[in-house]
Amino acid sequence: MLTAELFRRVMVASAILLGGGLVHGQTVASPLASVAAGASEESAERQLQATATENFDARALDQIWLVSSRRLGSRNASLDSLDIRRRVGGSCWQASSVVDFMAPDADGFQRPVVIFIHGNRWSLDKAIRRGLQTYNQTILQWPDAPPVRFVIWAWPADRIVGPIRDVRVKAQRADEHSFHLARFLQKMDPAIPVSIIGFSFGGRVALGALQLVGGGAIDGCGVPTAPHRVPPVNLALAVPAIRNDCLVTTHRCAYDQIKHLDLLYNNRDTYLSFYRFTRFDNRRPALGYTGVSGLHCLPDHDARVHQLNAARFVGMQHDYLEYITDHAVEAHLREHLLIGLTQ
Repeated sequence: MLTAELFRRVMVASAILLGGGLVHGQTVASPLASVAAGASEESAERQLQATATENFDARALDQIWLVSSRRLGSRNASLDSLDIRRRVGGSCWQASSVVDFMAPDADGFQRPVVIFIHGNRWSLDKAIRRGLQTYNQTILQWPDAPPVRFVIWAWPADRIVGPIRDVRVKAQRADEHSFHLARFLQKMDPAIPVSIIGFSFGGRVALGALQLVGGGAIDGCGVPTAPHRVPPVNLALAVPAIRNDCLVTTHRCAYDQIKHLDLLYNNRDTYLSFYRFTRFDNRRPALGYTGVSGLHCLPDHDARVHQLNAARFVGMQHDYLEYITDHAVEAHLREHLLIGLTQ
């Protein structure tokens, strides 16, 4: 269970990280704007934490939620087993439920949902920090954005001793936890637009969920068909850790659930360069390393799939902070992720 003390510690940090919005009618610069280009992750984190908390806030009509499957040990766990919290009053997170999340908003707004899924070797603290930074870069600084419901989706990705063992365990774990996301998507109102951001193994969680929602299987298992068709989503993947031909092999059904795919890959990524040597995924290179293999087999790929090699922007590091703080990359991400959300 996510304890009150853990949330208190994490949310002190979260209040620091939201920025670039309006506070008392005045525009406030993003805390990320002050992070020096090329700064290390540790240095950038220190700069962000030095920012006064009273200077930052979310947009008044936006909602920020945390949905966590971190404590779930079975792919068959019910949706009610998810830990769900809603951010209220700046640094406070209020316990909630699936019923509350799925209920129509009392103010009458039909908010599009944006779901951020974090990568491997991330603690809950780091997942929330990076989720809030993603909100800051993709939503808060977008002047034409409608009111949105931004969801930080957390899964058990804490570091495991032994790099090869860590990758193998997390690949299996990401596949397992894609079942929880699939059921969550099935439960949502089909009239509400959904966009998903997945980084590294978070992209594997996202594609697994879409494979299941589309009627496919993961490791021979599927989910019951939803009472209504689940509409396709906008999907943004940053260096996803999954085989590069998955959309035409293991995850063929996922493509039917994708309205628009924006893929950031990096053929200089040191971490992903070793992916095919981990002896799973049929020893295929990573999708986040090469881009889509078998692209020509995907219907309407010219209109529905957009790929960008981010190597020249972020270099060799497999570091989400490098992506979300690069102006060219974040502008590209926002442009494609939010297609169709404006009226």
